[in-house]
Amino acid sequence: MLRQSIRSNSQIGRVNPFTARRAFGASSRLAVDGEQNSSRPPPPLPKFAEKAASVAAGPRASGFANIAAALRNSPALRGTTEPYIAYGGTEDLFLECNRQCNYTIPAILQKPPAEPPVTTEGEEIGVGTGWWFEPKAKGGLALPVTFNTWAQVMFIHMWLLTVRFRCFPKEYVKQWDQHLLDHFFYAAEDRMATWHRMSSRSIRNRYLKDLWTQWRGVILSYDEGLIKGDAVLATAVWRNIFNASDDVDVGDLATITAYMLKELKTLGEVQDELVTEGKIRFGDAAPLQKSSHGTDTAKPAAKP
Repeated sequence: MLRQSIRSNSQIGRVNPFTARRAFGASSRLAVDGEQNSSRPPPPLPKFAEKAASVAAGPRASGFANIAAALRNSPALRGTTEPYIAYGGTEDLFLECNRQCNYTIPAILQKPPAEPPVTTEGEEIGVGTGWWFEPKAKGGLALPVTFNTWAQVMFIHMWLLTVRFRCFPKEYVKQWDQHLLDHFFYAAEDRMATWHRMSSRSIRNRYLKDLWTQWRGVILSYDEGLIKGDAVLATAVWRNIFNASDDVDVGDLATITAYMLKELKTLGEVQDELVTEGKIRFGDAAPLQKSSHGTDTAKPAAKP
């Protein structure tokens, strides 16, 4: 029944999953028009922010936290402080998203660097952590450890947070959305340059634009699934995570769909303060893997 429902909805909000698939094979490291550029890391924190962070780590941390809270709660000053609060909060939230599907490519670290293994589509394969990459024998999904998988799993968790941001006062939603997206694109470009040796900035920019297009499609397709029901949401997951494969395990598809709905519910029960402070932990999907109809009502836990 689920497979039939997915088929019937397969053309709704369709996103091309192959747009950037060939970006991370050996050919992607060749420069265009002779351009060679080193990787561009994310911009460092301003000096005042570094100083504030070091001070906040000391004995007076609680005092500075109280001052920050007072500034944020001030109607007159919140418009000024919100961009900085949003930047710091979304950085922690982004790191939590990345914790779900982080990966490296050990072959790159060898001296001299070795060529990493590749998929049949030419994507470089790494070594990942998290339920999404864990083998089936350990209760995971055993998804291929590639850049494209990382991006799509990140998009799921970023979308969950984006839906939660919509509960904020409307004048601040755009700032939180934008900062979260900025963190992703900084990390994506750094990953291209560091782990996939993509030295040409023009090539990186081309695939960053493709990721932007995919992100917009992800928002539309998952939002549509949220409105129209589980079958439409599962269809979007099937396209984005499993590349519309005919060999998809329907149980895995149901597990991911249940996981997304569970996390939306639990995020909705978390106070705004925990979200803005980045004190969110996504739940464990392993219990859902045992049964495609399992439930887990545990809330995202606040960081200690």
